[in-house]
Amino acid sequence: MTGERMTAGAIPGDPSFEELFRLHAGRLVRLAHLLGADDPEDAVQEAFCRFFVVHRDRQAANLVGYLNRMVVNEVRTRQRRSKLADRKRLHLVTAPPASEQVERDESVHELVRALSGRSPRQREALVLRYWLDLPLADIAVAMDVRLGTVKSLISRGVATLGKKLEDHR
Repeated sequence: MTGERMTAGAIPGDPSFEELFRLHAGRLVRLAHLLGADDPEDAVQEAFCRFFVVHRDRQAANLVGYLNRMVVNEVRTRQRRSKLADRKRLHLVTAPPASEQVERDESVHELVRALSGRSPRQREALVLRYWLDLPLADIAVAMDVRLGTVKSLISRGVATLGKKLEDHR
């Protein structure tokens, strides 16, 4: 087994992939477990899958050491990914969805109802201006209209919304 290339059992005495798995899988699972893998069987399976892809390029004398190294690396990678995922979870903002916040505030709910009666272009202009607080020039770009059109839509929208909200109260 020294210095020979691994080919699926083609050379007498050269372990096939299946033989390597049977001989070393249990030991490698224990290794992954002792290294702290959350799912040691899965880590070993992934290492063997990667090993299978590259095993023809490995020297027969180094196969066991190479498998050990692959399991160690797989466990490290999984632990690193887990830590990164935990960090991302810690930074998430846990605010309720915007729709729930809007429904909780009745005055905002009334405004949303009043907005739904506006034309789509007026509603877009008002939302972009007063909810997103965009400058008029940015609204014009977003809506693909001229600046004067944005001013007109906002002016008319505010006037009709004001009347609608006063009538509602």
